[in-house]
Amino acid sequence: MRFTVKKIPSRVKRLVAGLPDMGNVAGIAMEHLIQVKALEPFATCVDSWPPFVIHRGGIIEFERGRFTLYFRDGLDFIAMTGTHQPSETTSLYELCENVLDIAQQAGVEEVYTIGAAHFEDGFIESPRVFHAAISLTMDENLRRSGSTPLDSDGYITGFNGLLPAIAKERGMRSACLLGEIGDPHVRQPAAAKAVLQVLSEILNVEIDFQKLDEEIEQIRAAKAWERIYRRGRTPGVM
Repeated sequence: MRFTVKKIPSRVKRLVAGLPDMGNVAGIAMEHLIQVKALEPFATCVDSWPPFVIHRGGIIEFERGRFTLYFRDGLDFIAMTGTHQPSETTSLYELCENVLDIAQQAGVEEVYTIGAAHFEDGFIESPRVFHAAISLTMDENLRRSGSTPLDSDGYITGFNGLLPAIAKERGMRSACLLGEIGDPHVRQPAAAKAVLQVLSEILNVEIDFQKLDEEIEQIRAAKAWERIYRRGRTPGVM
C-alpha cells in the first residue's frame, strides 16, 4: 500500500485524519474541511478495492478506492481521508504506518482523528463531542476546546481508532474526536459540524459551516414533517 507523493510539506504541526464510519461523520467532516480550506492533494494511494462493480442500464461503472493527503500553504496542518476503511487488518496497519511516515517527514507532532459515538437511537438535536486521548494533558486541552472524555470502557474500531494508537507508539501526541450520533445508518452532518467546531479551536482556524448548516436544516425540516404526520395532522390544514 504505497503512496505516490508529489512533494511533502515542511514545518507542519498537526495531522487531521478520518475515513468513512458510522453516519459517515468522519467522511463528511473531512470532505467539508478540505473544501472550505481549499486544501490540495499531495500524496495518493490507490487501493485494491472495491471487490465489486456497479452497473447502470447495462453499463459497468468502476473506480478504485483511494486514500489522499492534503495541504495548503499558510496552514500548519495536513489532512487525510479516503473512500473506505481497509477490510483486512494487515492493510489497516500498513495504511496507518504509511500515513504516519509521511506525516512525520512533514514535521507533524500531533495527530487527531475523527469518528462517531453511538449511544442510543433517535434524532439528536445538538450532538456532543467526545474524545479519547493518549495523555491527561491532551485530555485537558480537549476539554477546554469543548470536548468531553469518554467515561466508559470500550473500543474504537478501524482506522479512526488505530491511527492515534500507532502515533502514540511513535512518541506523537494523539487523540480521537467522536461526534455523537443517533442513527449510524444515515448521514450525520450535525455530528460532523460539532467535531469540526472543536477542531477549529485546536487548529486555530475559522471554518465556514454554511454548506453543512443547509443540510442540517433540511434534515430538521424533514423530521418536523415526520412528527406532524405521526400525530395524524395534515400539514397546513387546521
